[in-house]
Amino acid sequence: MSASPPLLNPSPALPLSGEGGSGAARAAGFPPAKGGRGDLAERAHAQRGFTLIEVMVVLVIMGVMATGISLGIDSLRGRDADQALKRLRLVLEASADRASVRGRPIAIELLPDGYRFAALDADDNWRPLIDPPVFTERTLPAGLAWAGLRLDGQAEASAAPRLQFGTQAPEYELRVATPGGNARFTGKASGEVILSLPGQGAP
Repeated sequence: MSASPPLLNPSPALPLSGEGGSGAARAAGFPPAKGGRGDLAERAHAQRGFTLIEVMVVLVIMGVMATGISLGIDSLRGRDADQALKRLRLVLEASADRASVRGRPIAIELLPDGYRFAALDADDNWRPLIDPPVFTERTLPAGLAWAGLRLDGQAEASAAPRLQFGTQAPEYELRVATPGGNARFTGKASGEVILSLPGQGAP
């Protein structure tokens, strides 16, 4: 009878997952298995760090944008008032020109917070005049307010004055209160309007 071949000792079973599995796999020369607790922890840590950096960058950008917007608004307030005064001067001159050319009276009604236009129709009734971009209702910017209207040879106008233009423009002085003092619009019979800003001498 022939002798049986010697039995080989089986290799010990290797853990398939967990830290022990990764260590045994590395010791045996195999790459660590994907999805182990160590790999998951590393990926989770990387994701948390990346998200924190994103949040910090967004907060910094938002802070810079908020600061820029605030500075822009502050700088625009003064420019808005200046532009409104210059536009009003052009509107006054355009009203005189239109009334003279068309031969129909036009009036600028000074509202508590702005102004609007009216035109005299063929039946001698005042109708709202809306003809953009010049003849449209406007609101005065913050910081501006009507300070008074005086027509040539007449007393100060009422609380709700109306500046009327016909075939010949009236002579008048319109004052607008600004944070730096009163701006003055001086209307001539030719239709020309001279704007004197606060601190400037009389025309």
